[in-house]
Amino acid sequence: MSFFMIDRHDRSWSALGCRYGTAILSTGVMIWVRSLLQPWLKEECPFSLFYLSVLLTAWIAGIGPAVLAIALGTFAAAYFFILPTANLWVHHLPDLVQLVIYVFVNCVAIFLFERAERERRLAETRSEENQRLSDDLRRADIRKDEFLALLAHELRNPLAPIRSSLVLLERKVDSPDVVRRVRDVIHRQTLHLIRLTEDLLDVSRFCQGKVELQVCRMDLRKAVRDAIEMVESSFESKAQRFEALLPEQPVWIEGDRVRLAQLTANLLCNASKYTPETGRVVLHLEQIDDAISLVVTDNGIGFDPDQADRILEPFVQMDGSRTREYGGLGVGLTIVNRLVALHHGQLSAHSRGPGMGSCFSVTLPVAESSADEDSDANLFEPAEQAFDVATQDLAVDEAKRQSLLLVDDNADATAILAELFRFEGFQVEIASDGFEAVQLARSSRPDVIVMDIGLPGMDGYETARRILRSQPSDNLRMIALTGWGRPADRVLAAEAGFHLHLIKPVAFRELLGHVRHVMAQQESSKAERPLVST
Repeated sequence: MSFFMIDRHDRSWSALGCRYGTAILSTGVMIWVRSLLQPWLKEECPFSLFYLSVLLTAWIAGIGPAVLAIALGTFAAAYFFILPTANLWVHHLPDLVQLVIYVFVNCVAIFLFERAERERRLAETRSEENQRLSDDLRRADIRKDEFLALLAHELRNPLAPIRSSLVLLERKVDSPDVVRRVRDVIHRQTLHLIRLTEDLLDVSRFCQGKVELQVCRMDLRKAVRDAIEMVESSFESKAQRFEALLPEQPVWIEGDRVRLAQLTANLLCNASKYTPETGRVVLHLEQIDDAISLVVTDNGIGFDPDQADRILEPFVQMDGSRTREYGGLGVGLTIVNRLVALHHGQLSAHSRGPGMGSCFSVTLPVAESSADEDSDANLFEPAEQAFDVATQDLAVDEAKRQSLLLVDDNADATAILAELFRFEGFQVEIASDGFEAVQLARSSRPDVIVMDIGLPGMDGYETARRILRSQPSDNLRMIALTGWGRPADRVLAAEAGFHLHLIKPVAFRELLGHVRHVMAQQESSKAERPLVST
């Protein structure tokens, strides 16, 4: 039925002419029909047929032409069909009442038609929005299934060799060569699992806007060298030729050294991944006027130029085939793009086509020349701090056997961690839930407690509070070792009384360094405490 309706939003002269012409035409038709019926109706029902012209006009052309149809019908009835004819003045009261009823009823009808039309348009708009949302949800569901399949595939890749290595270790446990090989395999695959997890967490943080930069004035060449150290093994394993073209003069930038190294490493890893063995990767860093240009080029598989923007989206890879030849989750370039944006820069991708290599260009603003030396000497990522702490010779009394309480509901992980700490000379107690931890803390009086947050029955925050209430001592140190790493989680840990908040997985050397560090702080606080005579 909408086929007969005229577009009421079109304000052109032709559209307006069609709409108001509808009122004139419908009124003219009703005059002609009423004239044909005049021998039978005479002066009775002069307005009856004009109701139809108004309703027809309101339905086809809208409220404005319908008002015109009311006026035209009034004049036509008064002039042609109300006595005396050929006169617009209505003399008789019954005819005047009919006129008032005619105008009132048609105004109400127009109002109802317009209201129905608005509701129809609203329903159509909502239907279109629902259809669009349905299509978006369908596409999101497809992407979710594809991502879950991709994630499962990528997780199976490192888990399969770990499982096979353990079977081999069970059969040849007395062979030093087998033990060494198994250790190397598990170490490499565990690092791969950690990298996958960190990439996913980074994407989640970026999407939620929870990444904060530790900005300082620094020489960008240092971050680039850090990145090269992280990925040079990838070039060596594939016998690829890597060339770094760095300027001799410092390239000053206001940025986060760790994050700048991360984005550079991601670009280099991406180039190495999609470049065949004995291929070539080039990194070129230079300052051009007030901008810094960081370009990574390779002679790898390349991509279709039309996909230049799409490959920067999460979970999109240059190679989308099921062979999964290149692996990964497809989030490396997404992380680079977000990091570049946080540094007020721009990332662009370019390729002449499949098999023609690729080029990724990062443009960053130059720092204002207000200092002559780097100011990032004391800037470290928490992991770097942990590494330094782990390798320092802290002033801890090794003659005294330090006590440690491990609290975690993962029995296997806790048992292995306990053995490692015992090997380092610690007295270790283990608790699997918060209630047991409170009891052991009262009885054994540990120096340090390493506790998970997600515990059965009572979480780590409440457990820490109860331990501190039962053991109000400044000597106790507590470390939260958890998978919850949001800023809000760190605040909750500090409020509960934890001295340190670490995010799983943590390498043992790093955790050992933190434990020794808090013990050194504990010994220092004891030495500084004034003696009280009784």
